[in-house]
Amino acid sequence: MLQHIGLLLLGCAGGFVFFQIYGLAGLLIAFGLVLFFGALAGFYQRRSKVIDALQRSQKQLHEAQRLARIGSWEVDLVTKEVYWSDELYRIFEIDPTQGSGDYGRFLQTVHPDDRKRVDQAYKNAIESHQPYEIEHRVLTADGRIKQVRERGETVYADDGTPLRSIGTAQDITDIRRMESEMSLLGTAFQHSGEAILISDHENRILTVNPAFTTLTGYTQEEVVGRNPSILSAGRNTPEDYAKMWAAIKQNGYWQGEVWDRRKNGGIYPKWLSISVVFDDEGNVRYYMAHFTDISAERAAEAKLHHMAHHDMLTGLFNRYSLKDRLEHSLAVARRNSGRVALMFIDLDRFKGINDTLGHHVGDELLIEVSQRLHKCVRDSDVVARLGGDEFVIMLTGLEHSSSAATIAEKVLSSVGEPYSIGPHLLYTTPSIGIAIYPMDGNDSEALMKNADAAMYHAKNAGRNNFQFFDAKMNEAALERLGIEHALRLALGREEFRLHFQPVIDIRTGRVASVEALIRWQHPEKGLLAPGLFIGVAEETGLIQPIGEWVFWAACRQLADFRAAGIPDVKMGINISAIQMRSSDLALLAKGGITAHSLAPGDLIFEITESVAMAQPDETVRVLDVLHDMGVTLALDDFGTGYSSLSYLRMFPLDKLKLDRSFVEEIGQDIDGQVICDATIGLAQNLGLQLIAEGVETEEQLDYLKARGCNLVQGYLFSRPIPGDEVMAFIRARNG
Repeated sequence: MLQHIGLLLLGCAGGFVFFQIYGLAGLLIAFGLVLFFGALAGFYQRRSKVIDALQRSQKQLHEAQRLARIGSWEVDLVTKEVYWSDELYRIFEIDPTQGSGDYGRFLQTVHPDDRKRVDQAYKNAIESHQPYEIEHRVLTADGRIKQVRERGETVYADDGTPLRSIGTAQDITDIRRMESEMSLLGTAFQHSGEAILISDHENRILTVNPAFTTLTGYTQEEVVGRNPSILSAGRNTPEDYAKMWAAIKQNGYWQGEVWDRRKNGGIYPKWLSISVVFDDEGNVRYYMAHFTDISAERAAEAKLHHMAHHDMLTGLFNRYSLKDRLEHSLAVARRNSGRVALMFIDLDRFKGINDTLGHHVGDELLIEVSQRLHKCVRDSDVVARLGGDEFVIMLTGLEHSSSAATIAEKVLSSVGEPYSIGPHLLYTTPSIGIAIYPMDGNDSEALMKNADAAMYHAKNAGRNNFQFFDAKMNEAALERLGIEHALRLALGREEFRLHFQPVIDIRTGRVASVEALIRWQHPEKGLLAPGLFIGVAEETGLIQPIGEWVFWAACRQLADFRAAGIPDVKMGINISAIQMRSSDLALLAKGGITAHSLAPGDLIFEITESVAMAQPDETVRVLDVLHDMGVTLALDDFGTGYSSLSYLRMFPLDKLKLDRSFVEEIGQDIDGQVICDATIGLAQNLGLQLIAEGVETEEQLDYLKARGCNLVQGYLFSRPIPGDEVMAFIRARNG
C-alpha cells in the first residue's frame, strides 16, 4: 500500500515536470511511466507470494515424505538429469553432499540378491509402457537390511520416446517386521497346543483358537460374545473365583487349576493362565486366557500316590500306609482310652507253593488271600501287605480282646478254604499273631514287633491258629534270629555233620542201604537235629547250599564204603524242593558220580510226597532224567500228602517209603493198620520196593514182615550214627 502511494506521488511530481517541459505529451508520458512501474511492482509482489507458497509446499512435501517414509525421484531420460528427494537420500542412507543420486548409485544400495530383479523390473516397465511396483531389500553401509517398496512410471512423447521416469520409494521395514510378528503370533495362536481365548474388557469372548475347539468341543461361532463361565464345571466355589479376579485386578495376571466342563458334559481339570492387556490410559482392553487339560497329569499323580501307599500286587495298603494309619489310630486311642489290635498274618506253606508252581501262581494266590481278608473285617479296619506272604490287619474301636479273637477265627476259616488257581487246587492256612494296645505296646513299633513275635508263636504251636502276644515269645524270636545268623556261618565253619541210619533187609538181616541225615555241631548248643534248623534254612534260602553239602558229603562217605570193601550198600540222600526245581540237579548227580567213581544205582534220591506233587509235571520231567541216568528214586513220607495215583504211576519210582506216623499205629489203631496194608499192596502192585520208617518194636516188625514189607529202618535196629560207626555196623551185619 505504501509502495503504491509512493509511486503515485512520484508519478504526480514527474508529470508536473514533464508538463512544464513537454506540455500535454509529457504529461501523458509521465502517467504511462507511473502505470508501467506500478504494474512492475505488482508483478514482483505476486512473484514473491508464489515463491513463498511454493517453498511452503515443498517444506510440507518434505515433512509428509519424512513422516510417511516415502521418498520421490525423477529421471530426465533425455538429459539424464536425476532428482532425489531428501527422504529418498535418507531411505537409501546416501549422503547428498557426496554427489547427487543416480541410477547406478541406487542399484549399488539394492541387496545383491535382489539387484538383477529390480533392474529388470524398471527396464521392463519402460519397454512395456506400464507402471511398475516392486519390493526389495536395501543393504546399508553398516550391513543392516531394510525393506523398500518401489512404485514408478514413465512419461512418453507422442512418438513413444520415453522422456522421463518418476516414482516413489517407501521404507516398509517396520511394516514388514510388524506383519512378520503378527503372522508369527497368528500362527502361534492357530497352531498352539494350548487352548487360547481372548475376551474384551467386559469379558465377552472375541475369538478362540482351534485347540480351544478340540479341547472343549465348542466352535468359535458358539462362544463368541458369551462369557467364559459357560465352561465352568461348577466344582470351584465362588470364593475361588473371587480370589482369582482379585489377583487379576491387582497383578494383571493369574494362573491356577480349575475344573471345566466340555460341550459333551465331560468334566476335566485344566491349568489356566489369564493375562490382562491394557490400553494407553491403563484401562482393560483384553483378557487373554490359555489353558491345557491336565487330566493325564492328575491321573499320573493319583497313580503315583496309589503306588506309594499301596501294594502293587494286591492293592492293599503297604507298610508305609500301615505305619501312618497305625500311628493315627494309636493317637486317637490315647485320647479316648481306646484299644487297637494288630494282627500279623503269615501264610503256612506258601513258600512251597511259590517255589514249586512258580511266582505267577503264588501271585494269584496272594491276590485271592487279600480279597478274603478284606471280607473278614469292617470298612473302618485296615488290611495291609508287608511283602511276600505277610499281611497285617489293624482293628480299631475294640471294647474287648475277644473281638480280635472273633475276627481271627473268621480269618482262619476264610483263608483256610481251598483255592482254585488255574488247574491247581491249592491249600494254605494262616498263622496269626495278635498284639493289643495298650497292653502289648505303647507305640507302633512295639506293637508290630510283638504281633510278629506272636505270629511265630502260632507257627510253633502247629500253624493254622492264632496266638496273643506273651513276653516269652520274644525269647523264642531272639533264639530263632540267633539260629539264622549262626546257620549262615555254619557252612564256612564246617559245622555240619552227616549221620547215617541203616535200612535193613529183614529177610537176610543185612544192611541194604543207609539214609544220610544232617546234623549241626553248634558251637554253643552242641549237636542239633535237623528239626531245629532245617525250617529256618528253607525260609532263608540256605537249604540250597546245605543240600549240596549233604550230597557231596554222602558221595564221599559212599566212596569210603567202597574203599573199605563194602560194595553193596546204597546211599539214600534227601532232595529238597529247591533242588528239585533246579536244572542243575542232574549235573550235580553226574558230578558226584564221576568225582567219586560211583555207580548211578548206588545213589537213592529221596523226594517227599509234598515236593513231588507240588509241581507234578516238572517232577516227572526231572525224575525221568535221573532215572535214565540210573539213579534209584524213592518217594518219601508216602501217605501223608495228597498224591494222585495217576501221577504216581507216571513217576519213574523204584521205592516207596511208608511214613513213621502209620507204622507207629500198628497194634494201636485199626485205621493206621489199614493204611499200612493198602500202601504195602499198592507198592507190590506197582512193582516197587517198600521201606517202612520208624520201626521201633518187634510187634511192628513182625506185622510188616507178615505183610511182605522186607525193608525197614528205625530205632529197633539203629539210630542215625556217624560214618565210622555205621561202617562198623554194616560190617557186623553184612560180614
